[in-house]
Amino acid sequence: MSNLEHDEDLAQQKLFNIDVIKLLFRYVFRYRRYLYYSLVFVAVTTATTLYVPVLTRDIIDKYVVNAGYMARRNTQSDSPDQKLYNVKIDNEGVVLDTQWVFINQNTLKHFSKKFIDSQRDRDILSKKKYTLVKLNDVSNELRMKIDRKAADQYCIVINNHLLIPQDGAQIFTVKEMSQLRAHDMKMVILLSFAILGLFVIQFGASYLQILALMKLSQKAMRDLRTDLFSHMLSLELSFYDKNPVGKLVNRVSNDIESLNELFSSVIVNMSQNLLIMAGVVIMMFIADAYLAALVCCTIPVLVLIIFVFRAQARSAYRLIRTKITELNTFLNENISGIRITQVFVQEKKQINKFRVLNNEMFRANIRQLNVYAIFRPMIDFFRWFAIATVIYFGAQSLIDGRISYGLIVMFLAYIGTFFEPIGDLAEKIDILQSATAAGEKILTIFKTDARREIYAGEQTGNSVPVEKFNGEIVFDNVWFAYVPGEWVLKGVSFTVKTKATLAVVGATGSGKSTIISLLARFYVPQKGRITIDGVDINRIPYEILRKNLSIVMQDVFLFSRTVKENIILNEPWDALRYENVMRDTNAGTFVERLHLKHDEMVMERGVTFSAGERQLLAFARSLYADPSILILDEATSNIDTHTELLIQEAIAKGIRGRTSIAIAHRLSTIRNADTIIVIEHGVVSESGTHEQLISKKGIYYELYRLQFDSV
Repeated sequence: MSNLEHDEDLAQQKLFNIDVIKLLFRYVFRYRRYLYYSLVFVAVTTATTLYVPVLTRDIIDKYVVNAGYMARRNTQSDSPDQKLYNVKIDNEGVVLDTQWVFINQNTLKHFSKKFIDSQRDRDILSKKKYTLVKLNDVSNELRMKIDRKAADQYCIVINNHLLIPQDGAQIFTVKEMSQLRAHDMKMVILLSFAILGLFVIQFGASYLQILALMKLSQKAMRDLRTDLFSHMLSLELSFYDKNPVGKLVNRVSNDIESLNELFSSVIVNMSQNLLIMAGVVIMMFIADAYLAALVCCTIPVLVLIIFVFRAQARSAYRLIRTKITELNTFLNENISGIRITQVFVQEKKQINKFRVLNNEMFRANIRQLNVYAIFRPMIDFFRWFAIATVIYFGAQSLIDGRISYGLIVMFLAYIGTFFEPIGDLAEKIDILQSATAAGEKILTIFKTDARREIYAGEQTGNSVPVEKFNGEIVFDNVWFAYVPGEWVLKGVSFTVKTKATLAVVGATGSGKSTIISLLARFYVPQKGRITIDGVDINRIPYEILRKNLSIVMQDVFLFSRTVKENIILNEPWDALRYENVMRDTNAGTFVERLHLKHDEMVMERGVTFSAGERQLLAFARSLYADPSILILDEATSNIDTHTELLIQEAIAKGIRGRTSIAIAHRLSTIRNADTIIVIEHGVVSESGTHEQLISKKGIYYELYRLQFDSV
């Protein structure tokens, strides 16, 4: 069996574990249709995120600035650039007449400055930059002014197209420009609403994506939580001997929630972010390879920063987890033992120790803060560096007439989109570290052998379908050790006849309670065999074995339910049996005094009841199950004399008609047992009735004499 505390330390040394991802997706793929829905919505949100900057560029370039050049058509040349130029102006130009077209300045981004200058020198491309306006719905007065300005060569009119030089004086008033560009303004408004519509679509897709993911993750985590708890219930008790309950509770609750966060916040979001980042890079290269290459020069540096940050963050995280564990252990120990601390006046020393641990925790957190504090500003620095690069080199190309204002705006938007998920990476790495550690802890439990099932006798042909036992018990040369080589029981052999009572006595640590644990198959002996009614208990399905056994332990555990629910404990309700059990065990006497009687809520572990009252309820619970074999593990220790008499009376009634085994320190309670065995250092040293053992004057006699002499 593994020790989770050791495995926890190992788990913190890894940032990513493929086994954890496999575990997660094993449950996620049970509800894959939600995953497919989510992928569709991711595609929609990604497409809208990438298309909005393109639409913004088109609004600026085509309808706000609308700047370009006049280019001559059908120029002959064998050079590749000239051929490409001819193709571009034919495909992207606005035809003015048979000789000239109007091309947007973005068309020139495909060509070098030298080629563009040569085109201008050859009068193939205009030197001036123009704004193109279609002369539709223009007033006669304005049309006459346009014709006058064209005659004076302040502007050019070609076939209902007006070309206004951008570098000249203002030749039209604001009101006149509004009339001339009314169509452009309509298109700006229309496309602005289109952008708003895209954001609405993006909002809807994001909402549906989150909804699908949340349903998927919650359903998957529900199944994982159920399977983990079911697996934990199947583990033998030695697993719980080595692993604290608090850690196991944390596995089922907090650690599974960490896996949920890993899936919904890290894996899905990072996949979407990577898709968007890849799309941004592709769109930038399509728009302008030169500017895109300049922006991408920052990527190798970013990758290096991320690798360095990951290493530093992992080290800081590991230190914090260590300090949290130390602090939690200290707090748990001191709060649990507060009475001892106060009785021995150790408050000041404990406060000083706490200050030391608290300061170490503080320094560990400051170290992590320093790591995180430098990461985000560095990412922001390179984001602004990329923006400055685009503005600087873009401005040069803009002056040369190669690119447009809209293209620069598009690049600035893409840079923000590209760097945003990188800035969030610090948080994602933190979640990834904690979730990976949590997943490895969960895997540790799943990898633990469910040994109870191995010996459950449910293999084909091996099980014995006995529903009710007669109750004859035989231990045949049984050897057992919790730790290999350190034998607790050594060749123990005895027989309990059907409906007889066996008492087991011995010093503390002699192995008495181990006999009970082996009979209930909480543990499996290394040697020998145990039979009930001649059948090896390893061949009896554990549900049948446990239903035929009831154990009243010294340390009684009561659930936070009503008194009645604690007694019946999911057994079928039988009012008559319940009434008889409460009467026979004398538990009904004190229950009737409670405010809500049998419907009174039991507080955690029954802390509001006395030890004797808890013992009576435990005895009633055991008898309500109507077992074939009743086991009493020091059931009358640590209780007052009056309650002991009540329990003794209940025991006398409870053992009638069934086999019983009693482990006791108070020898007065077992005088009437059919057989008494004395365990000494894991060996049966004496066996017989009370009278026989007294007459032998051996170990039992000495124990009996010491108890009654002390009285």
